[in-house]
Parts: sequence; C-alpha cells; structure tokens
Amino acid sequence: MSVNDYTPNDNLYKIFNSPESLREIPQLLTYINQYKNDLNDSINQDIVQFKQSNSKELSDNLDYLIKLIKRVKSNASTTQQSIESMTKSIQDLDRYKKNLVLSMTILKRLQMLINANNTLMETIPSRDYKQILSLLSVIKELLIYFKPYKSIDEINQLNLMVISTQNKLVDDIFIDFEEFSGVPNQDDEQLVYGCQILELIDVKYKDKLLSWFYNLQLKEHKSIFNNLDEAGSLDNLNRRYIYFNNTLKLVRSKYIKIFPSDWHIDLELTKLFCKLTKQDLINLVSASARIDSKVLLDGLMTTLDFEKSLNDTFKTEEFTQLVSSVFEPSLIIWVNEQETLLNSKMMEFMAISQLPTEFNVNTNAELLTVLKVNSVPNIANSSTELFKTFQKILTQILRLSDGEILIDLCKLFIKYLYDFHNKILFPLVPKNADDFTRSNGTDTLKYLTMLLNTGDYMVNNIDDLSDKFKAVIKEEYKNKLPSLDKVKDVYYTLITKAVTNLLAKISNDSKLCWRQFLNVDWSNLETINDVSGYMVDLKQVLVEQNLKIILPLVIRESYVRNFNDRLVEMLLNTITNNLRYIKPISILGVEQILLDVTSLKSLALEFPIYADPNLDETRIHQSKLYQKFVNNQFHYLESLLKLLLVPTSPMEGMIASYFELIGDKSIRNFIKVLNLKDIDKTSQQTYINNFKLQLNIDDGGTLISHSPLLFNLEDEEDQIISTTVSTMNSPTPELRSPKILPTKINNFEKNLRELALNSENHVSKLNENFKNFGKFFRKDNNE
Repeated sequence: MSVNDYTPNDNLYKIFNSPESLREIPQLLTYINQYKNDLNDSINQDIVQFKQSNSKELSDNLDYLIKLIKRVKSNASTTQQSIESMTKSIQDLDRYKKNLVLSMTILKRLQMLINANNTLMETIPSRDYKQILSLLSVIKELLIYFKPYKSIDEINQLNLMVISTQNKLVDDIFIDFEEFSGVPNQDDEQLVYGCQILELIDVKYKDKLLSWFYNLQLKEHKSIFNNLDEAGSLDNLNRRYIYFNNTLKLVRSKYIKIFPSDWHIDLELTKLFCKLTKQDLINLVSASARIDSKVLLDGLMTTLDFEKSLNDTFKTEEFTQLVSSVFEPSLIIWVNEQETLLNSKMMEFMAISQLPTEFNVNTNAELLTVLKVNSVPNIANSSTELFKTFQKILTQILRLSDGEILIDLCKLFIKYLYDFHNKILFPLVPKNADDFTRSNGTDTLKYLTMLLNTGDYMVNNIDDLSDKFKAVIKEEYKNKLPSLDKVKDVYYTLITKAVTNLLAKISNDSKLCWRQFLNVDWSNLETINDVSGYMVDLKQVLVEQNLKIILPLVIRESYVRNFNDRLVEMLLNTITNNLRYIKPISILGVEQILLDVTSLKSLALEFPIYADPNLDETRIHQSKLYQKFVNNQFHYLESLLKLLLVPTSPMEGMIASYFELIGDKSIRNFIKVLNLKDIDKTSQQTYINNFKLQLNIDDGGTLISHSPLLFNLEDEEDQIISTTVSTMNSPTPELRSPKILPTKINNFEKNLRELALNSENHVSKLNENFKNFGKFFRKDNNE
C-alpha cells in the first residue's frame, strides 16, 4: 500500500475498539509524539550521510565527463582532416566540370548569336519583318547574356555589328512607312512587325515614328487652320472639326492596321489634335479685344458637341472639357448678354396685364362664375415666364460649364428677382385705405390675391433655383454661391402686404356696417332680435363681397387658414374697440351684442368652406384646429360682454367676476373695462385699489399677464385721438383700418416705382373700370 492510499480509520478502529479504550488517549499521544521524533532524527542522519558520500562521487564523475568531451573533440578534428584530404580531388573535379559546362554554354550561345546575326543580315533585304522580329528578339536576349563580357574584343565587336544591323533596320522601316504613306503597297502585317521591331530596339524610335506619322496627318490641317487665315478663326471652328473628323476617318480606315493595336494611334492622334486646337483657341481668345457672343457660343457649342462625339467614339470621358475649357473665362460675355435678354423680358412684363386673361371680368358675380368653371391659378403671368427664362438660361449654361461662371449667373438672377418685385409687383400694392374707396372692389381682390399667390410662387421657385445651383456647380465653388434668402424675404414681405391689404379692404367695405352699429341706441334698447341689422349687412360684406372671391383665388391652403385667422382677429378687435363709443350700454344692449357675436362666431366657423367656389353653401366638416382657434378667440369677447352684464356694485363681486371671466392680472386692462362700464375717473381709483388688494390675496398663479383681446383694445387716450380724427372726416366715429405691417422700402425700390407704374398704366387702359382701378395702383415718391 502506498502512502497516498493510506487511511488511518482502520487502525483507529482497532486501537479504540471500545468506549473504555478512550481513556488511553494520553498514553497513545505520548507514544506517537515520541515515534515521530525518532523518525525525524533518523531522516536527518540519513540526509547528512548521503551528502557526505555523494559529493566525492559527483566530483569524480564530472572530471571523467570533461576528459571524455575533450577526447571526442580531438577525434572529430582528426576525422574532419581525413575527410577533407579524401574529398579534395573530388571538389577540384566538380569545379572543373562547372567551368567546362559554362564554357560550353558560352560557346554555344556565342555560336547562336553569330548564326542569328548572320541570318538576320541575310533576311533584312527580304523585308520579312515578322522573321526579322523573331531573330532580333533572340539576338537582343543573347546580347543581354553577353553584357558582362563586353570587355572581350570579339564580344564587343559582335555587339557593334548588331547595333549596325539595328540601325539599318530602323532606316529600312522608316523608308517603308514613307513609301506606304505615299502609295500603300506594303503588306500591312509586315509594317506592324516593323513597329514592334522599332519598339524592341529602343522606345525612342517608336516615339520618332509616331511623331512623324502624327505630324504627317496634321500637316495640312496646321497649314489650313492657322490663326493668320480666316479658316483658323472662331467662325470656322466647325470646319476645323469636320476636317479632323475626315482625317481621323482616313487614319482608322487606311493606317490603323499598320500599327500595333496597343499603340492606339487614332486616340493619341485625336489627343494631339485637341492639344493643338486648344492652344490655337487660347491665342484667338486672348488676341480678340471683343468677341461676339453668338460667335463665342456657337464655337463653344460646336466644341462641346465635338468632345461628346469623341467620347462616344472612343468610349471614354477623356475629352470632356479638354478643349471647351478655353471658353470658360469668356463666358462672362454670354452672361452679360443674358442681362440684355432679361431686361427686355422685364420691359415686356411691364407692358402686359399680370392677371390671367380668364379674370378679365368686372363684377364679383362674373368672377365667381369664372371660378366655378375654370381652375386657373391666379398668378402673375410674367412670374411663370420669368422662371421659364431662368430655366432656359441655366440649361444653356450647364451645357457650357459647371464652374465659376454659375456664380455670376446666380448674381444676375438675384438682380432680376429684385427687379421683378420692384418694377412689376410692388407698384400693385395699395398705398393707403383711400385707394379702396376709389377702386373697383373686384379688381382689388383679383390683384391682391394675385400678389399673394405670386409671392408664394416666387418663394418656392427661388428655393428650387437655389437648390439647382448648389446641385450643379462644382464642389469647390459651392461656398461662393450668393445666398437667395434676402430676395426671398422680399417676397415674403409682399405676401404679408397682400394679406394685410385684403383685410384692410374688408375693413373699408364694412365701415357702413359699423356706422349702423354705432347709430344704434344701445343704452335704451327695448327689444332683443335674433340678429341685428348691422350684423346682417356685415355678413353680406364678408361673404358675398369678399370671402367668396378671396378664398377661391388663394391657391395655398395654409394662406387660406392664415387669412381666416387674421380676419377673425380683426373682426373681434373691431367689435371690442367700437364698444368704447356706445357708453353707457344697457343690459339688453349687451345681451343683443352677445347674440350678434354668437351669430358672427357661427359664420366665422364657416369661413374655410368658401374656398371652394362650387360648394354651393354646403356645410362641411372644418378643421378641429381652426374650430378651436375660433372658439378661443370668441371666448375672450364673450367673456368681456358677460363681464359688462355684471353690476358695478358690489365692487368686490365685479372684481371677482373680472378674475373669473377675463382671467388676467393686468391693471391696465382692468382700467379699460372700467372705462367700458362707464365708471367715472374719480371712482376708478377705489376699484383699482380693491383690484390690487384682491390680486395680492387671491392670485394662486392661475391668472395670465394680460388678455389678448383687451391688450388690443385702445386706451382712453387713444380713444380721444381716434374720436377727434373720425369727427374731422365724418359725423360719426369710425373704426380705423387694420394696421399695415411696417416694411422698409429702400431708395432703389422707390426710384423704380415710377417706371413700373408708367408701364402698368398702359395696361389699365383696357376698359373704363380698369382705368379707375389704375388709381388704386398709382404710387409716388412722397411716401
């Protein structure tokens, strides 16, 4: 049994075979400890004895091993010397054999070189270039082998003989090519091998042959089309290309077979021709003080067509702008002439009506009939023509270049986008509200919606134009392209002006309705009707005179929504501001106005349906967002009217109702309400103090800063000014027209205004109504 397999359990069971034997544990432990110590002493003694005896034996073994190694090395050296002595003669014999083989190889190859050279000399007179090429290839390879032996006279002499033979071959091959170019009587295949021989001898002979051949083919061309003769002018550039095409056709039919196919002589000849032509054109363009634009463009187009035909012929793109790039610096001449074209276009635009011919009607009824039948977009005729012209010009230039000249063209387009606005469209914007009273209402709507649609059309096409320029111009010039954002902003402003003036026109049309409103004795109203007379007339003005015409004429749905939103805001502000003129107002009066406002709200919710001229009054589902907008806007006015129903006393109750109904913490707005409730100035301070007190106590963060409707309500001071102005012009106060958004007009625009108006007045002579409408567009420089 090994030590690893030993388990003490069996022995322990024998020693402690009964419970009584456990008493003997102390004696057992003493015995085991003593036995362990004895074993340790015995082991230590054995280790010491082993070390003493083994050291001497190890030393003796090491000495023996050293002696044995020395003896082996000595025997090995002796053995090596014996082997070298035995094989020396064999090594010498092997070296002799190698030298003999080398000598035999040299003699054999020398014999081959001599024989090949002799054969070559005999073959040369036969002009059998195929066999000559084979022999010369062998000779050239052998000469490479003998290159290290050129110092040997015989080898050097033989090398000189081969050089002389090669020179003779070169002369013969050139003579054969010259004879072939005169009268083709040589074997095409033999001349191909002749070309390969020249290339084998030295690549310089290949270049010399090709240079001779190319010059030979272009000799007459250079003579005919030089810059000193008329044939070499830009006018005859097409003849130059036709002449070369004939030369190329001749080369490909007659000479292509006598040259190796990998030389591509037709392609290389064409490249050389393009290089020469490019240099000629550089000299022509630089020498001309003034180049006619038509000649320049014709030459450029001819060159582009020529380059395209070469690319198609050789299935490559190597010839793209290889020659035509010469014209790039001169393209500014063409761009400048496009300015003349655009200027003439602008004059044409100023001499024609901007409205589509379908809209040449005089009344709303006639125009509504046209809208029901036709779906012609109400966009200025000249705007589409302008961008067609832009597209035509851009298409032309892209055939010519995609480089820096596009920057100049972009600047030119921007200039005429400004001109189109300043000369054609801007003069059609009404100067002030008085123009509405002097103009035909139908014409007003046609022209203002035309301005809105055209502004939108211009903005979208300006974006497309900008994207087009960025897409086609070379990457290196993209950052240099001028931005079209500023000119686009001009047309955004035009859209704003159109919408604002449409609202001003509606405001002007509804003045009589609001005069009726002001003439009602609201403080002594005895009965309440479903709807007041002024509201019936106002609906007629809004729908029949305006919305049924305006909304179908507006193309983009987003502008229809924007216009309706602003119209709702204008109507609410108008009612609110007119409340200032009817103090005091009775409870019945307020309730009647509430009914009128509810009726107007129902109408406002229906505004979008009038965008469809064929709707025939059918009610359709409106946008939930628009419904929410209308409800929110009218909620402010309804809340204000409900507040006017609240008694002024007790004061705390009225103020609490203000917080509940109006929901703002603006003291200024609160004062406006006090004025509407006709509370005298001496009592207002008490209300204001109480308002501040309740605001400090009850404001839980739910009140807004100010109500939008009351914010737009004019102060008492504004009322005095407005009343004074109104009294000067009419016996009853009137609502002022909606404020036109301010737009800065630079001097350049003002100076152009008169020119545009003079041209537009030609258009206004179409009929008497149009004459009257011309006053609506008249501008002067005294704004």
